[in-house]
Amino acid sequence: MSGNIEEAGIRILPEGELISRVVEKHKKFLEEYRKEFEELDSKLSQFEEDAKNAKISRTRMAERKEVLKEKRQQFYHQVEGLLEKDLFPKLDPVTADKIKEDIKKLKGQIEPEEEQDLKNSFMKNLGELIKEKETGESLLQQVNARLDEAGSSNIELKEIKESEKQLEEDDGSKSSEISKSKPQHKWLSTKIKSHEEALSYWEKQKA
Repeated sequence: MSGNIEEAGIRILPEGELISRVVEKHKKFLEEYRKEFEELDSKLSQFEEDAKNAKISRTRMAERKEVLKEKRQQFYHQVEGLLEKDLFPKLDPVTADKIKEDIKKLKGQIEPEEEQDLKNSFMKNLGELIKEKETGESLLQQVNARLDEAGSSNIELKEIKESEKQLEEDDGSKSSEISKSKPQHKWLSTKIKSHEEALSYWEKQKA
């Protein structure tokens, strides 16, 4: 039988060489799997770190939004206080109510661009009334400064909302990547363990 094998050009490997080849095969697989596992592990760790940082950012953004909303309303409250004290006593009730209604529109939940347009129109009308009632330029300047501050708060609010939206999109993308990568990560971990056990066994046989 062995003569037939030799005639066919098939060489029977000695046991030691056979075991060495098996050992090398497991080492090769381990090297490939470990490399892929490390790259994937690093990527998943980065995603998890990003998710943690994004959560911190969202908390800070939520807190900042509350501060800005409150600040914006305070500035409008100050405008109402200034007008109540220095202008409304000189106006008829209908005109005073019209100004109050305009302020109510200004301080509503509107886009910064709309707020700026309303502010420009409001300041123009207010300027004419103040001039007519001879209330003084100082009142107009004070009201304008507070409306500018309120507008700035609304601009920052919009920027934060846009950043939150971007964070949400990034989170969705990263969650999808994590979901796709985790099964492969687990599979590689299992294969590495399997080849490590096989390598340990065959190296003992070799000894």
